[in-house]
Amino acid sequence: AGKIPNESSQSYVTALFALSEKDLQYIDGMFSSSVFTLYKTIELNGERLVADLASGSLSKGLDVGDEVRKVVDRHLKPNPIRAAEVWGELNQGNDRLALRLWPELKLVNMTTTGEFEAHARLLRKSFLKDVCLQTLMYGSTEGQIGIVPFPQKGATFEQKSYAFNPFIFLEFIAEENIAEDNPPTLFVDQLELGKSYEIVLSNTNGFYRYRLSDVIRVTGYLHSNPLFEFMYRSGHLLSVRAEKTSSAAFTEALKYSEQDWKNKHLVNYTATESTHIILIDSRMINLLADFQSRADGMNYFLFIEVTYLDQNNTCVLQQKEKELIDKHLQKSSPIYGYYRSSGSIKPMSVIQVKAGTFARLKSIMTKDANNQQYKTPRALRNPELLTFLLENEIDVPNNCNDQIFFQKKHSSFK
Repeated sequence: AGKIPNESSQSYVTALFALSEKDLQYIDGMFSSSVFTLYKTIELNGERLVADLASGSLSKGLDVGDEVRKVVDRHLKPNPIRAAEVWGELNQGNDRLALRLWPELKLVNMTTTGEFEAHARLLRKSFLKDVCLQTLMYGSTEGQIGIVPFPQKGATFEQKSYAFNPFIFLEFIAEENIAEDNPPTLFVDQLELGKSYEIVLSNTNGFYRYRLSDVIRVTGYLHSNPLFEFMYRSGHLLSVRAEKTSSAAFTEALKYSEQDWKNKHLVNYTATESTHIILIDSRMINLLADFQSRADGMNYFLFIEVTYLDQNNTCVLQQKEKELIDKHLQKSSPIYGYYRSSGSIKPMSVIQVKAGTFARLKSIMTKDANNQQYKTPRALRNPELLTFLLENEIDVPNNCNDQIFFQKKHSSFK
């Protein structure tokens, strides 16, 4: 599938071969967002996938190229019996769908902490319900950083803490020093329980030192080796008053907000500062007034996609549900709460986008690039991408006054 440049076609081919294997026992998704893409591909293309399973060939309209099509068709065999089984399970809904499609499924390996927690929660409640979820390692392109110290046989919960790989050289930057250009570093034996650090990795090919931007928190110890969990990426910080609100604070605020929503679930999110919205188009200055009475417009814009577990219904957040996010963010980020209570930062503007918007954003951002390492940017400042999100605001009834209507057209993203 890696030779297929189009991401949607790549996901389709992956799903097709996965569905052809009834005895599938293991899924290696790397990130929960990757497994979520597999789930959505099956859900949205069920009838087409079943037809291709039955015929043993790819649909003619699929954009894969002639060479890839020949290879896939050579390995895919007609299987009308399996196609009928899959169709029957798809018609019974998403609850425990993975185990119904693959009764022998034993383990799904994917990162489920930090910024990947929202996708994991959604999968756990439906598609991957009752499936053992584990993160077997924590790594990057530069090397394997952590391993799971206590793999639980038969567990249906996630192992959230890792132990540092003893065969790799790591340094750490204290969270309060991350913004510095040349901050002091610490060694693993200098880390403190409960504190957060950015990882610095030295590779064996040239001994280059890399600031990974990954911020971790020490959660405990295995003998003398600290245990840690992923928190956020250091570049994903928002600031309108020098407050530096992290994506970890947003993730926590959204988690608690989701608990207060009625059967509505977070799919994905990104955020920016109001200054970047205003710069898109001068007309936006007037439109921003639709959200709040403001002195100078210093606030955050949150773009959010939500869903019901029943995908047949359009999920729309009410204004009170949106306001919960700002309230919880004030708790998860005390400095943000201070500026909000003083009036220096105005209430957050929440833009709910249409279903599938973040999948399209991924396709735009990974065009002509490897999408396997893609992570949704939690702080987004590119004007064209922000315009794309604004143009994909969900349609709401005319009597809703909490929405922004942005009409500027950018055909390059259509």
